[in-house]
Amino acid sequence: MTEPATASTVPSVSVGRTMAALIVGGITAILDTTIVAIGLRTMERELHTSVATIQWVSTGYLLALAVAIPFVSWAQARFGGKRLWLFALSLFLLGSILCACAWNAESLIAFRIVQGLGGGVMFPLMMTLAMQRVEPAAMARTMATVSLPIALGPILGPVLGGLVLNWLDWRWLFLINVPIAVVGL
Repeated sequence: MTEPATASTVPSVSVGRTMAALIVGGITAILDTTIVAIGLRTMERELHTSVATIQWVSTGYLLALAVAIPFVSWAQARFGGKRLWLFALSLFLLGSILCACAWNAESLIAFRIVQGLGGGVMFPLMMTLAMQRVEPAAMARTMATVSLPIALGPILGPVLGGLVLNWLDWRWLFLINVPIAVVGL
C-alpha cells in the first residue's frame, strides 16, 4: 500500500523545479556577460565601426544591468517573484533575438541595453527566489546551487564564444541564449 504525498514532499518537488528554472534561466544572463567579449573584434569589423563604439556593446549591457538591480525588490513586492522572473527572462530573450538581428553597432548597443535590463532583474531575483523557497537548514546548499551559473559563466562563456566564432556567425553569440531561455521559461 502506498502512502499519499505528504505536505513535506510537495514543496521539495516544487523547490526542485524552481531551482532548475532559476539555474537554467540564470545561466543565460551570466553566460552572456562573457561570451560577447570574445566577439567584440569580429563585431567591430563586420559592423564597420570603431573599437570605442563597439565597446558600448559590453558597457551598455553592464550599465543597464546595474540600473535594473535596485528596482528588483520593489517590483517583486508589486508583481510577485514568479511574474517578475518570467518577465525578466522574456525581456532577456527578446533582447537576445534583437541583438542577433542588429543591423549596425547602434542598434546592437540598444538591444544589449534591453538584454541588460532583463539580466539586471534576473541576477538578484535568482538568489531571492531561491532563498524564499527553502527551509533554513537548506540555505547553504541552495546558495551553492544557485551560485553554480555564476561560477560557470566565466568558464563556459569564452569557450563557447570561441567555438561559435570559429564555426558560425557572430549573431550566434546571442542566438545561443534562445533555446536555453526557452527551457528556463
